[in-house]
Amino acid sequence: MPLADGPRVAFVVPRYGPDVVGGAETLCRLMAENLAAHGTSVEVLTTCAVDHFTWADHHPEGTTMENGVPVHRFRVDPERDGGRWLDLHTQIDLRMPTGPADQLEWMGQSVWSPGLQDAAEDAGRYDWLVCMPYLFGTTFWAAEARPERTALIPCVHDEAHAWVPAVRRMLGAVRGNMLNSPGEGELLAQLAPGAEARLVSVGYDEVDPPPDAAVTAFCEARGIAPGYLLYAGRREVAKGLPELFDAYARFSAGRPDAPALALMGRGDLRPPDAIADRVIDLGFVPDEDRSAAYAAASVLVNPSRLESLGMVGLEAWLAGTPSLVNGRSPVLREHCRMSGGGLWYDTPQELVEALDLMTGDAAMRRRMAEAGARYTRETFSWPAVRERFLGALEDWS
Repeated sequence: MPLADGPRVAFVVPRYGPDVVGGAETLCRLMAENLAAHGTSVEVLTTCAVDHFTWADHHPEGTTMENGVPVHRFRVDPERDGGRWLDLHTQIDLRMPTGPADQLEWMGQSVWSPGLQDAAEDAGRYDWLVCMPYLFGTTFWAAEARPERTALIPCVHDEAHAWVPAVRRMLGAVRGNMLNSPGEGELLAQLAPGAEARLVSVGYDEVDPPPDAAVTAFCEARGIAPGYLLYAGRREVAKGLPELFDAYARFSAGRPDAPALALMGRGDLRPPDAIADRVIDLGFVPDEDRSAAYAAASVLVNPSRLESLGMVGLEAWLAGTPSLVNGRSPVLREHCRMSGGGLWYDTPQELVEALDLMTGDAAMRRRMAEAGARYTRETFSWPAVRERFLGALEDWS
């Protein structure tokens, strides 16, 4: 089927749906829904899982229509050995030697689905597989089957797993890589020199910050005061939360008026006892309330260095809230530098000092948030993203 008639696109992702917390998964859902709403033939191939630790089947197997997108869910391979995967994953994380057989077994014991793989290999059904993120078996094996018709949205970070030879070969073997940021492109050029790549990213609608009434209602419904510091995302060590907990303890020590620290998202990592009574657990916040949650915060703090885009920062800017980010993430630092929408820190002490500076200057926070919102609207408009996405597929055909 020629692309002049419109490509038939299958997004391949390990988890999918509004109940899933994760940047790549959210990007996939937003992209699929927007493309479908504007006339592109889009379907999603995913597993029945929601929990990215257990990968237990949660949703029933089958097809549902979700916000205009056909979603095909398949059972996770019942024979995968999660313990063996964890052993190999840890070995790679510790940069211990792994040979080709171990690398393939690592992906073989990762999350994947025989039913999903069969659907991905059906060349008569889809013109393109768009797989994300790079780290999972669903992506690896789909890309292995049809590399010439696979575009990756790798969401790659500078971590040990990205440097595994099997991963680097995949990045270079597919027809193209759709990047989220220039910083990700710099890393890809090191991982897979000569790999085809285009900056595509994700889009945002032209929206105003939520009205004061919505923010007030959000806070009253949860019995909290506005002005808190906000962390949004998965609660994991890899996302830098221990560093944030330690900095918040130092920042709030001896300051009864210090704003609370709110956590939005899912995960089992709990704050230390010393600050637990000053930490608000917002849990999973549905889409319709998320803008108010951002707007009620004084500062969004992102302590992660492993980011390919940093969607929460863009969302916070549109809601009227500035960012404070880990300067060891080239992606996050560059967003703040280019937009003027926030500050970055390089050391734990700088994080504490930046918290003190930003919470004490409301006018500066307002200027930063406005600058960040302008940057987001100019750089990540949906029409521009759709044009980049479809243009890449057309050029790679």
